[in-house]
Amino acid sequence: MKKEMNNMKVTTKLALGLSVTAAAGIASTVFVSDKVITKVRHIANRKKAERFVEDKFKGNETLLKFVDNLEDKDIESFMKVAQKVSSKRDKVAEYGDNVKNATENVKDKIADLIEHNC
Repeated sequence: MKKEMNNMKVTTKLALGLSVTAAAGIASTVFVSDKVITKVRHIANRKKAERFVEDKFKGNETLLKFVDNLEDKDIESFMKVAQKVSSKRDKVAEYGDNVKNATENVKDKIADLIEHNC
């Protein structure tokens, strides 16, 4: 009976040890995965910033070196600003189209008015 209790304690301790080891392994994997995902995001943002310099500033070497020397958090801030500017530019273009359409409608109505009154 004492031997069975001893075996049960060993089994319980072994199961507990394996559980703790598994939990630690999962936590490590999640932590490492998060770091990898963050690093990949930073690399992608840096490449986008470099493409931006290539496209908008014809690959200006000074600006490319500047981008190379920026920290990841600065690149991320830059990308957020660029996204906001792009979004605003799209809205301005949309408003411009609406104004153009409204102007054409008014022009057509004035032309119709003149045509009917003359």
